[in-house]
Amino acid sequence: MKRAGFDFVFVLTAVLIGAAPASAAPKKHAGKAGKVDKVDKVDKTPVSAEISNSMGALVWGMDKDELLKKQIEKVKEHYRPLVAKTHDAVEEDNLRQRAGDEIKRIRESYIEFTGTSTGWDVSFLRGEFTHGNGESMLVVRDNNSQNFYFFFGGKLWKWYKAFDAEVFPVGNFDAFAGAVTRKYGAAKDAHGELSPRSGDRHWLEWQDAKTRLRAVDQSDFYGFYCMVFEDKATVANLSHLRTNTREVANAGSKHALVDAVTQQGAVDPDSSPDIADRITGKIRARQDAPSSPSAGSGKSGKSGGSARPASASHAGVSSDDDPLKGLGL
Repeated sequence: MKRAGFDFVFVLTAVLIGAAPASAAPKKHAGKAGKVDKVDKVDKTPVSAEISNSMGALVWGMDKDELLKKQIEKVKEHYRPLVAKTHDAVEEDNLRQRAGDEIKRIRESYIEFTGTSTGWDVSFLRGEFTHGNGESMLVVRDNNSQNFYFFFGGKLWKWYKAFDAEVFPVGNFDAFAGAVTRKYGAAKDAHGELSPRSGDRHWLEWQDAKTRLRAVDQSDFYGFYCMVFEDKATVANLSHLRTNTREVANAGSKHALVDAVTQQGAVDPDSSPDIADRITGKIRARQDAPSSPSAGSGKSGKSGGSARPASASHAGVSSDDDPLKGLGL
């Protein structure tokens, strides 16, 4: 009996000793800073409350028809008071015609990237979209820029705003940076390739809960600056959305833009000084823009106090005509 009791105590003791190391195993200590075993995944891009204000009536996920309706109404709102105050029937007819033309251009600008070559495949927008993945785009012109609205499966996810060359002094990114940081606050300053084969770029970056905003220097080749608003949820999922990686068909063929520029073979090349911009960028230096007496020839592309209109501030943006004021719809 005593033997049996001894055996029981011995076995119980052995079990407890064998279990002790598992329950009493020392915890791993992270190092002195307490972060050795923890990966810091916090996005340190500065947050700006002004992003949502700039978005205005734009909402990520809205469909093309919603955006189109808002843009058409915006055109009508612009012309409505002009028509109301004129007492000239001819002028009224002209205003209505201009409004109709603008609305028509917006409607006809919508394009689906299905694999057929478009003029945009060889423009500054290459890398901003892919073919065969349900992507599309709507283009809207305003008083100082061209706006490109991108969709995935018919849902808005990106707004690319390309400022006209005259809006900011080309070749002086500091002037552009000064204007945008005054509006959005301190930014993350970055260099790199924003999209495949797009080349090295310099940009400033901000974010809020839903949007990533980048102010990008495109002046080295295209001669302008741009702002790109993107839905963060879509950006994070791009690798899954862009499963089709095939090259665009007929990429080397002509398109309407090139045809329009080259069909007048007998025309003096000097009569189309923006021909390269029209082929590679579609927009940029506006040859029809009214010239300023103090602006000089405007052909050097260099910034300077004497080359800007008298009302321009040191940052290249006049205090009473800030091009960043009316970003939203």
